[in-house]
Amino acid sequence: MVDILQEGHAPENMRVAYRQLQQLYGEETIPLILGTEMHGGKTDMVRIEVGKDQMMLCLLENYHEVPAEYRDSAPFFVLGHEFGHIIAHPGKDAVYWIEGMKELPVEAYQKPRWLNCVSDILVNWTVITGTGVLQDAQKAVISEQMLNGWKASQFVRRCNTTEGFIAHADFIKTGKDAFGKPIKDNRYQPQGGLPGQYDNPATGDKYEPTAMTPFYQKHMGHGRGEQYYPPINYCVVKKMDDKWRTVKMLKDEAGLKAGKKYVVTDTKTYDGRINSGEFEPIAQYKIDGTWVASRYCESCCPQCGHKAISIWDNWWNFVPRAQMQANVEAQGTWVYLLIQMFAFEWAMAYSTLVKYGDEPFVRETGEKFLEHIADDMDGVMRGR
Repeated sequence: MVDILQEGHAPENMRVAYRQLQQLYGEETIPLILGTEMHGGKTDMVRIEVGKDQMMLCLLENYHEVPAEYRDSAPFFVLGHEFGHIIAHPGKDAVYWIEGMKELPVEAYQKPRWLNCVSDILVNWTVITGTGVLQDAQKAVISEQMLNGWKASQFVRRCNTTEGFIAHADFIKTGKDAFGKPIKDNRYQPQGGLPGQYDNPATGDKYEPTAMTPFYQKHMGHGRGEQYYPPINYCVVKKMDDKWRTVKMLKDEAGLKAGKKYVVTDTKTYDGRINSGEFEPIAQYKIDGTWVASRYCESCCPQCGHKAISIWDNWWNFVPRAQMQANVEAQGTWVYLLIQMFAFEWAMAYSTLVKYGDEPFVRETGEKFLEHIADDMDGVMRGR
């Protein structure tokens, strides 16, 4: 049975954001539940449950050089998305889910995933536009926060592999990262205590948590939780050190070798803008003077050097054809739909909220983006 923790196990900024959103959406009776599963974001229309991964996105101590407007908006979007499932399509109508799923021409086990993918596009639109916020005076502010949080959720790089956790835990022992740069001990520090100690610790060992230790404290800091970094294109624009712009090739391409690490010097958006610092889809990286598709590159952690990719990368990076086919056979064709979901969400955003170069905010701008990204989307789904 999955453990369910009470609201107090979430960090303070997450609790504050939740209380504010309850008021803004007029859903004061909807409680927040914190699950201990890795991916637990869901709502049954009477409560909101978030998982460990979503909770960690609210731990500001785990962010490194991520601009404040993206870092601080994380808890609003994390929670706002789940509120969106309650206030937007399909709303609280459980009948719609049941009847709607029956109409989908896919295997029964895939029907909920397909409907959730479609719903997520509509839900995110509701959230990032401030639709559903009761107070008109708050709509613009909340919309900006949600938009930034939505961008961050897709493009912040996450160091969360086993190798990464081991490396970051070693930082605490040495006081330096893998490149010899001093690091800050960003583990939780109780009032009157030392970094790394817990509230309600084990008897005789303040560095050992117990069941009474707030859950979020166990995932704060190097070696304990995911560490977050800005996307490659932002680091290029800010002229950050090479380690912030390092990628590993996923396949041989344009003279670059699979498995070898390279430094990105320039980036290009799907409409050809060079070195955009925005959190948005990036089509190409310039490496050793050559432009290559960004999806052939795996981002590396600026502090440990191991894999540190974004959610966008997770779905859009190159996967060999045989592996892609195996993934679809194991999980279902909804995998293709989720890849498309990201493209259509950005078509939506570029048509209405986020500037796509000099293009106007009209439907045709979104269609133009879909034309620009179509070949990459086809390549992702075909494993080429």
